[in-house]
Amino acid sequence: MAAKIFLSLALVTSAVFFLAPNPASAQVLNIWQGTSGGGCNLAGNGPCNLCDALIVASNIIQYLWYISTSIATAMIVYGALRLMIAGGSEDAVQKSKSIMTNAVLGLIIALAAWAIVNTILHLLAGSLNFPWNQIQCTS
Repeated sequence: MAAKIFLSLALVTSAVFFLAPNPASAQVLNIWQGTSGGGCNLAGNGPCNLCDALIVASNIIQYLWYISTSIATAMIVYGALRLMIAGGSEDAVQKSKSIMTNAVLGLIIALAAWAIVNTILHLLAGSLNFPWNQIQCTS
């Protein structure tokens, strides 16, 4: 019982530490960042074009990447904590190793998906220049 309470407190503490926004660099979720005028028709620049749609898609994918890395980090920490409090139980050790392995595999899959989708977005925009995570249309 004490181990479960300790684990719960450790998870809440690590979640607050890893997932809480830093007030000094807090940014509002803005999927329109980088589009013409900061959003279609907001600055009187007319309707959205293909480049704006690609930039919005890239911004959404970037935020999803941040979320997936945070979740994978939390799951690795959770697996490590379970491993530390396993107490020599073979079943508990195997379960905690499985949690950490699955978190790393999920992160690898997310990275591969991000690279594929980002490459397709750059090809549609007509530019394969750096920085690679920002769309810059050539038209």
